[in-house]
Amino acid sequence: MEIPKLKLIWQYLDYWEQQDPDFPSVRFGQKLLTAKELNKKTDQLAKVFLSMGIKKGDTIVTVLPTIPEFVLTFFAASKIGAITVPMDKEYKKGDFRTLIPHSAPKVIVTIDKWQKNPIADNLLELSSEFEDIKYIMVGNHELGASIEALMAKEYDLNEELQATKENQDQEDCTLVIWTGGTTGYPKAVEISHVNIIYMCLILINIISDPFKEMGLISEKDRLKALANLPVSHIGGTVECICTNIINGNEMILQASWSPWDTLKTIKKEDIIFYGGVPTMFKIFLSLPDLETYEPKKHLKLAFFSGEKVSKKLLEGIHDRLCENIIIGYGSTEAGAEVTTTKIGDDFNKIADGYVGKPLQDMEVIIIDEQGNRLPPGKKGEILVKGPLTSKSYFKMPEEDKMGFNSDGYCKTGDIGYLDEKNGLYISGRIKHIIRVGAFTVFPPEIEDLVVQHPKVALAAALGAPDELKGEVVWLVIGPEFGKKFDESDKEEVLNLCKDNLAKFKVPQKIIIYPLNPNDLPITRIGKVDRVRLRKELIPD
Repeated sequence: MEIPKLKLIWQYLDYWEQQDPDFPSVRFGQKLLTAKELNKKTDQLAKVFLSMGIKKGDTIVTVLPTIPEFVLTFFAASKIGAITVPMDKEYKKGDFRTLIPHSAPKVIVTIDKWQKNPIADNLLELSSEFEDIKYIMVGNHELGASIEALMAKEYDLNEELQATKENQDQEDCTLVIWTGGTTGYPKAVEISHVNIIYMCLILINIISDPFKEMGLISEKDRLKALANLPVSHIGGTVECICTNIINGNEMILQASWSPWDTLKTIKKEDIIFYGGVPTMFKIFLSLPDLETYEPKKHLKLAFFSGEKVSKKLLEGIHDRLCENIIIGYGSTEAGAEVTTTKIGDDFNKIADGYVGKPLQDMEVIIIDEQGNRLPPGKKGEILVKGPLTSKSYFKMPEEDKMGFNSDGYCKTGDIGYLDEKNGLYISGRIKHIIRVGAFTVFPPEIEDLVVQHPKVALAAALGAPDELKGEVVWLVIGPEFGKKFDESDKEEVLNLCKDNLAKFKVPQKIIIYPLNPNDLPITRIGKVDRVRLRKELIPD
């Protein structure tokens, strides 16, 4: 089925309601939303937002797992030109203090708690620090009114809703994702309707074309797909949720990723495609009962990106999970995927860093430190430009100058080279961000918190290799001069991190630099030299 290229993401809800109103668009446990219900409910929630004074360009923060209420919030916000800023369900007070003031939301949509993380209690405690924010609860909590109660009311706002729908452009920002940028500090990336739609339409072809060639689906068939990546990640919101909505797939939501729940659903629903990050596939392969789920009987295509992969992992996936594998490379700013490999590409080549060729209308160039364009085979920084690429950060003009050059290329902070056939190879990273599985960790968030301890003078968070997660956080501490720093102090620092940061940001190891803080490696601009520390303390 040929999917039209519409201008705005919410227009696909109209489109699929017209095509097949009773099609099961979203499933979550026993809950089901047909195409018609999804469109009507997002209209109703859009009216709720209008009644709260939300206007075009205003921001709505979500702190939600991958549940229907996030889908409703995101598309309802898009219908009135508001911008959704998803934050992770693992975030705690320290995370919110960093990200909420800059996000400047008029509304926060959240849940009571996630597992042992008391999200609503934390937000309530911080509410006096944040001005003019209204709260909507999925469920019940004194923090705010329930989304169910608000959507049950009548709103005479049909004309206002129609007017807001008409007052939009495809270049408008509709989503902001917090990421690491090029320096390791949190950056709020603006993503437009056209960025999302272009990415999703390309992904649809990348995924469905092999199935058509295999005879698994026809031109008229619509896929059944699983969405369980974090919505705070571009992969969760754009590549999973938006691709399924735009393609008109039957989307099965799971609140969070679990290897067992994922494999059970793949088997039960006979799902033929699954995408994620390499860590997820490593965990699949580590399960002693993997074969009982019969993944090779069902999965016909595995798609993943996020880090360099080994030949051992590729062979394990091929032999035990899925024979057909596609690797992608991208970033929040550059585009969720900028390049992809093809089924059948040499595993040795991929293990050497090959991530495929640029997608349609995307341009990838390599530059040296002076900004000169390099020829094939020469390593340098990877720059990207095209319809998938963000044009700016959210209210960060200085970061715009750092992250994008004068010609509109996104400076990825990654090191690599192009071969003679325009194939891209990834070699390493300039940026200091840490990739823990699917999550991005910004070193300064941890460091700024830890130096609040009275015995800590300097701190550096590093990414240490991890067989399962790709990287984990190690923390290097320079104690205050003349102060003894013992195991009880280490425990205090660790508890400080556990109380204030998402668990994937909590250091797995704390190293006390053996001398006084003046001996910690310092760069010429006065920052802790993470590169040198990493070479000294973390084995290759």
